[in-house]
Amino acid sequence: MAKFCVYCGSEVKESDKFCIFCGKPRLSNVTKDEKKHKKEKMPEKEKEPEPEPEKEESIEEALKEEVTEEISEKEEKKKEKISLAKATPLPDDVKEQIDLYIQSTDIQFNKKVLTDKLNDILKSTKESRYETDFDFKTSVNVKLEAVKTLITELKEEEESIKGNMDDIFIVKRLNKTVETKEDQLRNLTKEYRLKKMNKETFEKLRDKYKGEVTNAETELAELMMGIKLWIQELKTEKAEMTGERKLNKGRLSAKEITQDEFKKSDNDFKLKLDKLGAKIKTLESLIKKK
Repeated sequence: MAKFCVYCGSEVKESDKFCIFCGKPRLSNVTKDEKKHKKEKMPEKEKEPEPEPEKEESIEEALKEEVTEEISEKEEKKKEKISLAKATPLPDDVKEQIDLYIQSTDIQFNKKVLTDKLNDILKSTKESRYETDFDFKTSVNVKLEAVKTLITELKEEEESIKGNMDDIFIVKRLNKTVETKEDQLRNLTKEYRLKKMNKETFEKLRDKYKGEVTNAETELAELMMGIKLWIQELKTEKAEMTGERKLNKGRLSAKEITQDEFKKSDNDFKLKLDKLGAKIKTLESLIKKK
């Protein structure tokens, strides 16, 4: 009866110690018929289905499941409201607050620019000619005083702006209102299910909280849409300006402008792009939930 390699299945001779096809030692070789016979003889163990443990669902567990489903449904409705919200103009008071946040961001940006400039000027005071060259020393000192004065003015302006800013931006306040009212609804449902409240009181409070949630979510959705559209406009402006900056570099390559002209205009582009980026970042931070 023919023998076969247990590794590659090739036919081998009885006298072969190694398979001439795969090179592995011919150990425990069996015929195909023997393999089949062994497989047929091996009894398969039948697994008995394990009995499922009986679940005792308490009132607390039932409430938890119900509330979880309600939260999921509300989250979906929130997303739907934001997507369907009309692109209405932002209210004047909201615009004023956003402008204050943007002004504050601009001040932070300008303070950083001036601080970097101040550090550069301070390096000049460590040069040897600062002690020997009177005119150079006078020029450096004038620049130092000018930059320090500007930084002081910015700090005063920053304090004034902070005094006019709301403690919590309206988007975050509305998000907090929605979360609070939803918590009250969950607790209210729990109290009613546990029979700690009569039906009339439950329904009255439930309708009140639901109305407050709906109003807050509608206002929030409209604000979010308005701010998101503003962000998109700023991103479009930034993309256009980036294109203009690249064209300016092309003008230098074509020798339409000098190196000095390019450097000056490129610095202007960089400053404007940085400010746009800071403004976008500010608006995005204002609509973050947390």
